[in-house]
Amino acid sequence: MNKDNSSMQMDPELALRLLADGAVLVIAGVPVGTEFGIDLCSYTIGPDFRGVKMIPPGVHYVWCASHGPYGDAAPRVGFVHFFHPNEILVREWDIELEELRPRQTADPELERTRIRKNLAQLERVLAPYDYRYVCKWKDLTGSVTEACVNRCRPELGTIRTNIELESCTDADRPRGGADNISKRNTAAKLLLDESEMLPYLKPVQGTAPRFCAVPTRVPQNSPPADVSRHAMDCIAAVDILFEKLENNSDALIEEVQLAFVFFLVGYSVESLDHWRKVLALLAHSETAVSKYKLAFMKYSEVLAHQLPHLPEELMAPTMHNTVYKDVRELLVNLHAGGLMVNAERLMKRLVKQLNWHFEGLLDEDPEEQPVIIELPQ
Repeated sequence: MNKDNSSMQMDPELALRLLADGAVLVIAGVPVGTEFGIDLCSYTIGPDFRGVKMIPPGVHYVWCASHGPYGDAAPRVGFVHFFHPNEILVREWDIELEELRPRQTADPELERTRIRKNLAQLERVLAPYDYRYVCKWKDLTGSVTEACVNRCRPELGTIRTNIELESCTDADRPRGGADNISKRNTAAKLLLDESEMLPYLKPVQGTAPRFCAVPTRVPQNSPPADVSRHAMDCIAAVDILFEKLENNSDALIEEVQLAFVFFLVGYSVESLDHWRKVLALLAHSETAVSKYKLAFMKYSEVLAHQLPHLPEELMAPTMHNTVYKDVRELLVNLHAGGLMVNAERLMKRLVKQLNWHFEGLLDEDPEEQPVIIELPQ
């Protein structure tokens, strides 16, 4: 039932206390053999599996992956929920979509009341939440609030590996300026960029996570002088990001944590993209470190817990790995912005856990040194 297929040992008194205070997730109709998980705990559903008990209060991610007749597993489909003490949440299996959905009943409150009254009889078919992983989960989600969950999860509630896309109407299709672009230029553009020939798709309404839009490091249509300035220090873009979050550093940390677990547990590609955009932006501004010191102190601590969970292809300590490259740049700017202690703490943890090394971290990059041109006499 657990990830390592071993049983969980727990003190009986602690188990009774957790049973009294913990939340309960009840699921109905899920086929035997379906993969099921909550946070970092995973299960294979058997004939007597009806859910999870003793769930600690806070944010939790629940997912399922159906299995085909030849053992092939479908992509994970899940949802995020902020559980309260003693809460009872009921989900049922959607046969057509092969995913969990809210219980379709005329009186959900009456059903929860009946479950609560008969909870003692249901305990034998409810798996206990695996508390061996609760500390790791708290490290990954400790800042996430219920307001953040409600703000960022998809409107329809379901989180998929890839968001659903649909073709936009002809009226919504992006067009170039007809007066300025000749047919010859249009044909040349199609030859140079084959992606222009692909249909223009947009997310189906309500299926995408609703994270704050991350501004680009260099604003569009910037003059050449400003392009260089923004590329060297993107403080203007960081300012825009914090303005969107009402200058609330906690809101940024909450989104970063939530986006990462959407990817880590639910394999959400869009959430990983958002997480990487935030890293790429915050890593490239020394001025922002000095201006938003508290936010960067929290962010460096969050990264220390997240980076060891990255997939192997993002763990190589080379300059071809953009995550490693951005983290290296972040460490340089933490030093320059006055957060040397936080930089050293993050670096030591990455050296120990990921074997990432940062030789010559504070040496000046030859590519950033001025070029001396000798003028003719």
